[in-house]
Amino acid sequence: MTLTPVQITELKAMINNALQQLYDTDILLINRHAHERSIAFRFGLYFTALVPASSFVRDYNITVDFDYNRNGENVKGLLGFNNRHGVFPDVILHRRGHNDVNILVIEFKGIWNTRQREREVDIRKLIEFTHPQRNDYQYGLGAFVDLYPAHDKTRITYFINGEQEQ
Repeated sequence: MTLTPVQITELKAMINNALQQLYDTDILLINRHAHERSIAFRFGLYFTALVPASSFVRDYNITVDFDYNRNGENVKGLLGFNNRHGVFPDVILHRRGHNDVNILVIEFKGIWNTRQREREVDIRKLIEFTHPQRNDYQYGLGAFVDLYPAHDKTRITYFINGEQEQ
């Protein structure tokens, strides 16, 4: 899905707001190096609360999902990823059952996770999920969130059209 610059700015603000709520409310999960699924879920709750006030809710019947592995009736897959159970993005904003409204895909990693291979795989997934031609999904925006113990140190890398945003 192609997003306007205004929509991209809005999504980035929503991500930052949800991250702020995560750090304000659930810092214990981060400080104790909880699994990324736990952290992504809590982030998703805060992000979901922001969706009704966004411009996206007016135009689309959208949902925030966690570890969502479906592509219509099938398992969500990506070229170059051989997993019979599919691929599971941490958080997505989309319209279920369709690929015409795939707005946002997010992957999380805590800085305490030092397995470089996992980071590389998540970044490759974001490149593929946002690529405009190589798959069914074509998410408008991808985000790789590097979680640090302090919110102001957290880094977000964005992906648009299959490329890292400069």
